[in-house]
This record gives sequence, C-alpha cells and structure tokens, in this order.
Amino acid sequence: MELAESALIVIALVLMGLSLLLSVIPLLPGPVLMWAIALGFAFLTDFERTPLLVIALMTLLMVAGATSDIWMQAMGVKTQGGSCLTTLGSLAGAVVGSFVIPIPLLGTVIGLVVGALLVEFMRLGQIREAMTAGRVALKLYLLSTVVEFATSAAIMVLFVISLWATD
Repeated sequence: MELAESALIVIALVLMGLSLLLSVIPLLPGPVLMWAIALGFAFLTDFERTPLLVIALMTLLMVAGATSDIWMQAMGVKTQGGSCLTTLGSLAGAVVGSFVIPIPLLGTVIGLVVGALLVEFMRLGQIREAMTAGRVALKLYLLSTVVEFATSAAIMVLFVISLWATD
C-alpha cells in the first residue's frame, strides 16, 4: 500500500469517527455524513478498496438511518393511538425547539414533546392523551437516535471490512 492511499484511509477513518460521534446530535445526519465519506473514498480510489456492492449496502443503511426520525415517529405514534398530525407536530416541534432552545439535544427533545403534546391536545382536547403522545414521541425519538447511531456504526464497519478484504 502506498503512502497516499494510507493517508487517505487514515483521513477517512478519522472523519468517520467524528461522524459517528455527531450522529447523536439532532439535525446532523450522521449516516449521510458517514456514507458520503465512504463514497468519496471510493471515488478517489476508483472503487478498488470499496466495491459497488459495499456502496449499495451502505446506501441502504444510510437511507434507513437518515430517515429513522420520520418513519419511526410515523409508525410508533400511529400504533399508540396517535395521528399523522401528531407525528408532524412532534417533528415540527423538534425543529422549532432546536432553534428556540439552542442547547444541543435539549431544545430538540423539549420541542418534540411539546409539539406532540400540543397537536394531540388540540385534536382531542384531553390532557391524558396529550401526555401519552408526548411520552411516546420522546421514546420514539430516543429509539430513532439509537437506530441512527447503529446505522452509522454499521456503515463504518462495512467500510473497514471492505478495506481489510481488499488489501
């Protein structure tokens, strides 16, 4: 292995490590960053160290992880008796909370819960159901953060395996 390729591998792995850490911060797409680094490395090495099959698997993981906030909220809220409006309220609340309370993670979580609470209260007019919706939204958000981190880690593992297998 030549020096330039070794340096490129080290740079890619360091950037991936940073992306893995950033994947738990709201509004930062960890799986997308991880995938982009792997794809950039693949382009720079003419797909010799990262074959197209590995890129395809990474792409599937990236899509699942990057959209987990949306599909987990939609499926989870619906199974708990909420509505699509509750899902939209929690997602909108998360975005607003991230900007109104600019403390990483805290603003997003507070906004998410308040958004679900408000929409469900306006929809049904009952505080008990609204509180349940807020609790469910929080639980699903935390679970989707774990999914996002896990898919980011899986992309990195695939990248390392492809480097090892093509050496």
